[in-house]
Formats: sequence, structure tokens, C-alpha cells
Amino acid sequence: MRAKEYLEINKKKIYHYDLVKKAVYDLYPLRNNKRQTEAYFNRYLFADARYRSHAQYYADNAPSAIFNESENEIDKTIAHKVRMEILNVISGDDTFVFAYNIIALGANKYDDNHPIMTVNLKEENLNTVSYIEDVCKKYKEDYPKASLADYLLDDDNRAIFYNKRCDLLKDEEWWLCAFNKAYEIFDRLRVKISDPFKAQYIVKNIYFNDKVLESTIVGIIKSLIDNYTYDLTDAQKKKFAMLSDNINGYGNDRFKKIDETYLANIYDINLDETNWLKSTQMFNYDIIFMWATHEAFSLEQRLHIIELIENRYLIEREKHPDIFIYDLSQFFVSLREHVCTNCVGESGEGRYSQTRSERVEELKEQILQLNQIINEKSEEIEKLKAGHTLEMQALKDRITLLTTDAKTKGMTMPQQVLAFYYLFNEMGINFNNSDKTQWARFINTFTGKNFQNIRTELNIDFECKKTQKNLRVVSDLFAELFPRIQQKVINDSQI
Repeated sequence: MRAKEYLEINKKKIYHYDLVKKAVYDLYPLRNNKRQTEAYFNRYLFADARYRSHAQYYADNAPSAIFNESENEIDKTIAHKVRMEILNVISGDDTFVFAYNIIALGANKYDDNHPIMTVNLKEENLNTVSYIEDVCKKYKEDYPKASLADYLLDDDNRAIFYNKRCDLLKDEEWWLCAFNKAYEIFDRLRVKISDPFKAQYIVKNIYFNDKVLESTIVGIIKSLIDNYTYDLTDAQKKKFAMLSDNINGYGNDRFKKIDETYLANIYDINLDETNWLKSTQMFNYDIIFMWATHEAFSLEQRLHIIELIENRYLIEREKHPDIFIYDLSQFFVSLREHVCTNCVGESGEGRYSQTRSERVEELKEQILQLNQIINEKSEEIEKLKAGHTLEMQALKDRITLLTTDAKTKGMTMPQQVLAFYYLFNEMGINFNNSDKTQWARFINTFTGKNFQNIRTELNIDFECKKTQKNLRVVSDLFAELFPRIQQKVINDSQI
């Protein structure tokens, strides 16, 4: 078993866990260099041997000097125990041959060796370095690389590259970055494989401020998970399968949305009491964007949502840096700028329905009050009727105007997107032979609607009640000029 996985699985059983973990992670880049490994042990892990050598020297040479541990050196009183814990951690990982033998032999430069008689040494010969590097390669720990060609020596990596390079049209440097990041994330991911349902969010919530790069990295990670079998127990293989299945949800609109339990009470939600870890699916930036741009909230509320989510994210990242591995600071900055820039422009389109609803209720309340006045003052009823008839009619006309305003102003943005969808399909353009981003740019230029909202609406869920309702509106548009398209729309609205 890899040392990193052993550390994670057994962290509650390991004495001085933080010190052991730091030492093991410090030794990782030194594994194929015996001299550097020895130097690390002498500097940080043999304070007990150094102390005995110091004490022996000053026993014969007065005056004695005070012994002090060096900076970051393990305290002499626990150094031996820490080495024993490190030995347990790395014993099943053959990339730590040099470190394992140093501990087993008690080898140090202070002439105070105390070998462990019950431990069998691992073989060292002229081929040990190449053997360590070969095991690192099998563990997929041979990263980062300086050349893309080195990644493409792997058949699975080469298949991904040649399958996508013509579509993506990215240069060698971009692909090298994608593979280096994918391997790094895969390395971190395996450490959490004991809980695949938590580990999935390391992949699903990937963030590098580049959708194409993120999607490509996820594809590489998915391939690594599906094809990795080296040094895995049966339980680990099953958990890898669970993780692979969970990651299939990446990019799925059913995953990237605000949960229905929140949407049902979105207008009455208490933002300060909301569990933002849960409501954003462990800080998925697409879902954060949906919360911060939802039509139910005012500009002040949107900015408050961003502040609440960012504060909770910073707390969780500090507590669990191995799960929340992405830096979202720039995302929050950009999101604030987006909200401030677009909130005013979208208020008529996005929050209008909320304002309209509130205004209708206010006007209805006024009508009710007027009716109560009429009923309570029966003796003046004729006078009141004459005085208030015009006012009541004006209020009713205002209600009618507000409730029908959306229709008179034309189609909503989701309805326009559906109309373009059917027109494009009629011309032979569909999601299989074109990119949704191109659609969004075209519709954005044509309608002036918000690009990101258009891009979101292009992920059409024909089973959604809102979509079904919009389809019935769109079908009327095509009735006169495009009856054949109208029939397609009607058929889709009856799914």
C-alpha cells in the first residue's frame, strides 16, 4: 500500500501523526536519492543519536555544552518512536527502500547506530534507483513532467490526447499543464479513496477558471481511475469503481443546480442560517454562481450571499485542505464584479416577477380595504361607490397590466433560447455538430441577454415543468409560418 494511503487510513492509530506525516511527505521527492535521504534523516530524525554522541563527547571533554535540537528537528525524547511510526507507514511502499533501510539499520552520521534486529532489510543494488522510479511510474507518481511526450508514452493518455486534440486545438504547453494537474489531483484523490462519496467533490468541484481545461483534466482523471489497478486491495478496487461512478455526474445539469428544498422557499430563506457547505454541494462554483445571481435576491442580498459562502469556504478549507484543494479567491472577486455590473441590468428581467408579485398583492390589499369601507358605511354606500369606482377600476387595470406585462413585452429569455433551439435544429444545427458556447454567443449578440444565463438555459431539461410551460408558449410562435416546427414543439411539450 502507498505510504500516503496508509497514513490516511491509520491516522487515528499513529503516534505523533502530524510529525510522521510531515516527515513522510518531505521524503517523497527524495526517494530515488540515497544521499539526500540520509541527509534528511541526519538533520531531522536522529536527535536521540546526536544527543548520545554529544553526551559521550562532553563526558570526556569538559566543560560540557547545553544540547539543543536544531530547527524542525524531532525532539530527542520521541525521535525513536517517530522513526518506528515512519517505518510502519513506508514498509509496504517499495519506493521508500532507502528510508526503510536507514531506519532498520539505525544508520546515522553520529556513530551511534542501533539496528532493529527483527526487521529484514530491503535489497539495495545498482538497479535500486531504476526500480524505485519504475514503481513510482506504476503508482502514477511520476509527475510533474517537463515534456508532453513522456505522458503520451502511456497508451491511455495517448488515446485521450489524439481523441480530443483536433476538437480542442490546444498547444503542447496547454496539454502538458492538463496532464500535470490531472496527475496531481489523482494523487491527492487516492489519499481520500477510503470515502469515495467525499472524494468525488475533489473532482466535481474542480476550478481553474477555464471550463475547457477543467473538463479535459476531469476526463484524464476519469481515465486514470478506470485503468489504475496497481497495488490495490479488493476493497480499494471497489471504492475506485464507486468513485468512477460518482464522477460521471460531472457536468450533469442535475448535479449543477440549487436543490429543490431551497428553491421551494427561496423567497423566504434565511441567508444567515443556510448551510452553505451543503447548499453549494461542497462549494461547486457553478452552484455558487446560481445562488449569487438568482432572481429572488436583491443586489444587497446577492453580495451578502457571496460573503457568507466565501467565509464558510475559508473556514472549511483551513480545516480540510486535502478536500478543498482549489483557490476560489479570484472566483469570488470576479463574481462580485459580475453581480454589481449585471444586477441593475437584469433587475427588469430577473427580479421583475418578484416585484410584480409583491405589487399585485399590495393592490389587492388596497381593493379589499376599499370594499370593507363600502360595507361598513352602508349609509354612504352610494356616495362611496361614486367616489371610488374610478379608483377601483384603475387599480384593477394596474393589476391586469402587471400580470400580463410579461406577455406584452415578448418572450422571456428561456423562451427565446427554446425558439432558437428549434430554428437551429430545423437548419441542421444541433448540439452534436456545434458547441453550446457558440450558440450562447450568437443568441447573446442577437438578443442582448446575459451570456452566462443563456449558456445555462441551453442545458435544456425537457422534463422540467417550467420548460413544458415555456414550450407551450413557443409553439404558438411557430403556428403561422412554421407549422412543422410547431408540431415538434408540441410533441416535446407532451413528454
